[in-house]
Amino acid sequence: MNQQPRRNAYKIFIPSLYDGTRLEARVGVNYVDDQNFAKAVIISHPYGPLGGNFYNNVVVTVEQYFQDKGYLTIAFNFRGSGKSKGRTSWSGEPECEDYKTMLEFLSKSGKIGENTILQIPKISDVTIIGYSYGSLIASSIASSSSQFTFPTSYILINYPFSVTWFLTFFRSSTYLNYLQTLLVSASRVLFIYGDSDQFTGVGKYRQWVKINKAAENPLWTIKELKGTDHFYTWQSMEDKLIEALDEWKDNVLATR
Repeated sequence: MNQQPRRNAYKIFIPSLYDGTRLEARVGVNYVDDQNFAKAVIISHPYGPLGGNFYNNVVVTVEQYFQDKGYLTIAFNFRGSGKSKGRTSWSGEPECEDYKTMLEFLSKSGKIGENTILQIPKISDVTIIGYSYGSLIASSIASSSSQFTFPTSYILINYPFSVTWFLTFFRSSTYLNYLQTLLVSASRVLFIYGDSDQFTGVGKYRQWVKINKAAENPLWTIKELKGTDHFYTWQSMEDKLIEALDEWKDNVLATR
C-alpha cells in the first residue's frame, strides 16, 4: 500500500554560522516517511528594515509552489527580521552566513551540532532562491557551494541592481563579483525580473544580460515578465511568476 504524503510546517530557530545569532526558520515538509531523499529549496526575503520578512507575498507564493511539488522548503528570516535575533548588517556579510546556515542544516539532515532539531530526509539537491535583497545574498552561495555535497541551482527574482549600493553600504562590486562567479559556475540559474520594476529599470536588466551574455549561457534562463512590478502587487503578477517557475522546473530541474 502506498503511504500518503505527510505535509507539515515547523517553526524552528537555528544559530547562525556567523556568530550564533538565533534565526527563525519555517520548514515545510511534504513527503512520505520512508523517503530516502528529498529535493529542497531555501527562500530568502527582501530587505528587513523596509519590512521584508518570510511572510512576504512573493516568498510565500514561491514556498507554496514548491511544497505543492513535493519539495522540502525552508523560508527563513535574516537577522533582525521577524523573530530572528540581532539586527540587519550594513554589508550583508553576516546575512550571507545566515543563508549558508540553512544549507548546513540541510546537509546535516536537520542536525545542529550533536542534536537533531528536526528529522528530515537526506537532501538530493537544493535550489537557492532569493527575492530582491534576498537575491543579492543568495548569489553569494555560489562562492562557497563546493563545501556542500549536493548539487545546487539558483532562482534570482528581481535582483536590485540600482539600489545594491544602498542595501550593502556601497559594496556593490562585491555582489556583482558573486554574480560573475555564478555566471561561470556549473549551476543552473533562473533569472527573473519584471519590465515595470520600480527600483531597477528594465533597460538596466537588459543591459546586464547583454553585456554578460547571460542569455547565451546554456545554464541560464532569463525571464522578463511583462506588466510585472517589483512587488508583484496583483495576483496576475504572481501567476506570471508561477508560470515561469513551472516552465523552468519542468524543462530544467526535471532533467537534472
